[in-house]
Amino acid sequence: MQTYRVTPELAGLNGKRKLIIFLIAAGVSVASQLALDVLWPSLPSGHLLRHAIEAVVVGTVFGLTFSLHVSKQFATYTVVVSDDCVTCTWDSRVVPQRSIRKDETKTVVEIDGGILAGPGLRISKYGRLGTWFFGCIGIPRALPEYKYARDLALSWKACP
Repeated sequence: MQTYRVTPELAGLNGKRKLIIFLIAAGVSVASQLALDVLWPSLPSGHLLRHAIEAVVVGTVFGLTFSLHVSKQFATYTVVVSDDCVTCTWDSRVVPQRSIRKDETKTVVEIDGGILAGPGLRISKYGRLGTWFFGCIGIPRALPEYKYARDLALSWKACP
């Protein structure tokens, strides 16, 4: 049994990814506030510029808070890899512990990283769509024993 402590740096959450998360969160916040103002106008038309400026300020604060929260709560966790189970425990009380046994493994995917996620292995008890909705356990490629965990998980996938 191996226990690994994953930090935001190991998970691949660098400054560029934090900036992208910030921009997406701020953009969604501003767009939703402006869309709601267009659909349900609550201000006279002369105050539209003031409302747009307020939406940008609120969106910026929301984006900053969200990106800091993501890096602190979701990118710091502990992974325990044993011969028949992988368990992930986050420091946050918001995210429950996730465990995947050998016989319930459905999806094992090695990714090269992308805009929001770093390179590593994704293990799930759901198919690809279910993984997108319900989540998975991520093992970053930067972990010291990554090759061992990858080979073990791929052998689980090969088992019926």
